[in-house]
Amino acid sequence: MSTKNIDKPYVIIPNAIVRNNGILNISKTIYTSLAMSLNINQTRLFQQTSINGLLNVVGYNQRSENQTLVRKGLVELENLNIINMYSDFSLTKQIEPISLKGNTIFFVQFNKDYVMSKEFTDNFSDEELDKELINNYGLTYTTVYMDDAVKLFTFQSKHNKANILSLYLMAISRALIGSMGKFYSTETIESITKYANVNEKTAITYIRALFKAKLLFKLTMREITKKTGEIRDHNVYSR
Repeated sequence: MSTKNIDKPYVIIPNAIVRNNGILNISKTIYTSLAMSLNINQTRLFQQTSINGLLNVVGYNQRSENQTLVRKGLVELENLNIINMYSDFSLTKQIEPISLKGNTIFFVQFNKDYVMSKEFTDNFSDEELDKELINNYGLTYTTVYMDDAVKLFTFQSKHNKANILSLYLMAISRALIGSMGKFYSTETIESITKYANVNEKTAITYIRALFKAKLLFKLTMREITKKTGEIRDHNVYSR
């Protein structure tokens, strides 16, 4: 399973969002869906949508509780300055997401440079955000194939889609595409659960669902522990 196919369309999600348990999973889901839609039309620097439009993309019913959930995610994304929201095409009339109705059209502007900056990561503690991986190893973003993202949003499951998406992004966050993509993403369950806001028992259930959907696979790796010299097997996950 290669992670190097640059001929397949893909979307980039900053690891400052992916590897961050200080951001709600619904916010990560909304950002991913917006980035997908933006990627389809790359001539624009913004995305036009509505709350109900977002619900359609991520496969949620247009119930009032789901509208409230999306509104909460949009509020967080705007408060963190990850996005700005406007009521007009020229992006001059900024609006508050808390006041949006389900079918109200709005325009989203992405603040990608800010999200990729140290100024943004400094908003979070070391416990919330994996600053070591981002700063020391230069893994600043996660690449998601568009086909896989669509599959994530459309496959039928009884599980929480926002949590599954957050877990999936974590599992593949080290798997790069292109010339840098010679390494698989090898995330341990401990790392996945920490930053995906999912407990281990639930994560195992979600991982099985992603196995069934052929979106993840498991590798069992053997290593020698430094302290005791014992040989230990552990599972890692990737696309």
